Amino acid sequence: MNSKGTWRNMTLIDTHVHIDFYPDPMKVALEYESLKIYAMFVTNLPEIFKKHSSSFKNFKYVRLCIGYHPQVSSEYKFNKDLFCDYVQTTRYIGEVGLDFQDSDEVNKQAQINAFEYITSENFNKGRVYSIHSKGTEDIIISILKKNNVKHAIFHWYSGKLTTLDEIANQGYYFSVNPKMLYSKNGQKILSRIPKHLILFETDGPFARLNRKILYPKDLKRIYLEFEKNIPDFENTVFKNFRRLLIEKDIY
Repeated sequence: MNSKGTWRNMTLIDTHVHIDFYPDPMKVALEYESLKIYAMFVTNLPEIFKKHSSSFKNFKYVRLCIGYHPQVSSEYKFNKDLFCDYVQTTRYIGEVGLDFQDSDEVNKQAQINAFEYITSENFNKGRVYSIHSKGTEDIIISILKKNNVKHAIFHWYSGKLTTLDEIANQGYYFSVNPKMLYSKNGQKILSRIPKHLILFETDGPFARLNRKILYPKDLKRIYLEFEKNIPDFENTVFKNFRRLLIEKDIY
C-alpha cells in the first residue's frame, strides 16, 4: 500500500464498509479493486472473518477486518479462540466497540470484557481499529487509553463534542460518511473534527443516500459533496490515511 507509484495514482478510500451485506458481495469487492479504492471490509464476527479469509487474502485494495459487533453480542458469544487464531492474519480490526441500547447488565459487562480483550496489548500493536461507539464514547476512550491503543478510527461519531476533543487529543481518527452532511449534529461534528484526523467511510450498504445503496462508483461524487464543506477534502483524507498506515507499521 505504500509504493510511490500507487500513492500518486490512488486517492479514494473507504475505511468502513460491510461488503458482505451487499446483494452481490464479490461484485462490490471487485469494483473496489478495479477502481483502485482502498477499502476496509469490516465484519461482525470472527466466524465471518474466517468465512471470507481465503477469498480475500490476495486482494490488493480490499482489506478484510476481523470484528465483533456489539449489536450482535446478545445473540452471539465472543469466540475468543477463533479471534486469537485469525487476528494474526490481519492488521485491521473492526467493527468492534460497545452499544448498550436495549442491553441488560449482563450483556453490558460481556461487551466490555470482549472489547477490553480485543483492544489489549496482546493485539493492538501495529493494528488499526474501526470502532462503534454510539452512546458509549466515554467508556470506549477510557478503555483505549488504559490499553495504550495507538491506532483507532471512530466510525460515524455522534457523541459529545467534549469527548470528541478528548479523542482527538489522543490522536485517534474519525471516519465520516455522507449522511453526516445532511443533519445538524453531523455538520456540527464535521466542523469540530481536526482536519488532520478526518477519514472517509460509506458504511455501505447501511448509510444510504436518497434511499439508494452506495457503491464504490459513487465515491467520487460523494467526495465532491464533502469538498463544499471541507476544502481539499480528497487530498486531506488521503494524506491522513497514508499517515495512519505508516504509523501503524512503525509501531
